[in-house]
Amino acid sequence: MIDCLSILSALREYYSAEGTDEELAPLCTAAAKEILPIISPKAEHSDIRLINLAAAMVNYRLCVKNMHSAEGVTSFKAGDVTVSVSPSAIIEQAEKEKAAATVAALPLLKDESFFFGQVSI
Repeated sequence: MIDCLSILSALREYYSAEGTDEELAPLCTAAAKEILPIISPKAEHSDIRLINLAAAMVNYRLCVKNMHSAEGVTSFKAGDVTVSVSPSAIIEQAEKEKAAATVAALPLLKDESFFFGQVSI
């Protein structure tokens, strides 16, 4: 199985995830368990592409969770400058990062989407 600490480390390094290890570790473990059945038998579980995929999955879940619990300031204005943060834009970015991580990890995943066989009529 993919090491939870490796996922946690990648999550903090690439996505600047906030929260304690105790809060993030269950999400990392869940992502590792979700990826485990689709990993190719030939793939090394310590491959950085799998770790990054799991971290991207956790990041996406955190973004969704934070969007639903966001009660803070989403915009402010200082003089002529207005700064705003759109929760939906953050979710879209997390989806793109997860998709990119999935594409990078494709060579390490099982290919079960193609069936080669004969059709009889």
